[in-house]
Amino acid sequence: MAVGMKWRGATHRIVPALLVVALGFGTLSRGQTPPAASTPPPTKLAVVNIVNLFDALDEKTAAETRVDQMRRTLEKESQTMQQEVDQLSKEVDNPVVFKKGSPEHKKLQDELLEKTTRWKVHDEMAQAKLTLELRSIPLDIYRKMSDAIRDYSAANGIALVFVADDTNSLSSARTQQELMAMITMRKVVYFHPTFDITPSIIAKMNTQYKLGADKKP
Repeated sequence: MAVGMKWRGATHRIVPALLVVALGFGTLSRGQTPPAASTPPPTKLAVVNIVNLFDALDEKTAAETRVDQMRRTLEKESQTMQQEVDQLSKEVDNPVVFKKGSPEHKKLQDELLEKTTRWKVHDEMAQAKLTLELRSIPLDIYRKMSDAIRDYSAANGIALVFVADDTNSLSSARTQQELMAMITMRKVVYFHPTFDITPSIIAKMNTQYKLGADKKP
């Protein structure tokens, strides 16, 4: 049959494309209120490696596992439906089973059409479901990252958080133009290690996730 699983072989690993957004222009400002006039403003600066933070989160690992299990389940369902269609197709094409043009043969053709349609719809819905999940998970985690960085900064007197990156990523550039584009997109050229709050945010978020997961039935 021509019907196939268009989503088979899709990337299992969630790609955090949304994580390249600068924190200073997004959700970090959400819900913030101007400090009171008598309160001195914070003066500390900090940096966060968003990619490293995302990759180290237990919630992200659990999400990847959940999506992979979903993909496997949907793929198994599709394979079962395909086997039913293939078997029924053989019976329709076999003149020994039912004479072509007979009421029984027509009934069998209608059943084949119905099962084929259900198989096709299943695969299309599976593709849409996986795509939606792969898009929503990074955005949800990014919002939680922003909230965690905001809360940590407020509690530690940090006024501004810059997005840091890893210079090792520059080695992935395939062309000189791509390399130059990556270089010009860098937000922080150098920072002292003591300014990096990434490990603290990782520990904070993983602890919160563990506590939240433990409360679930």
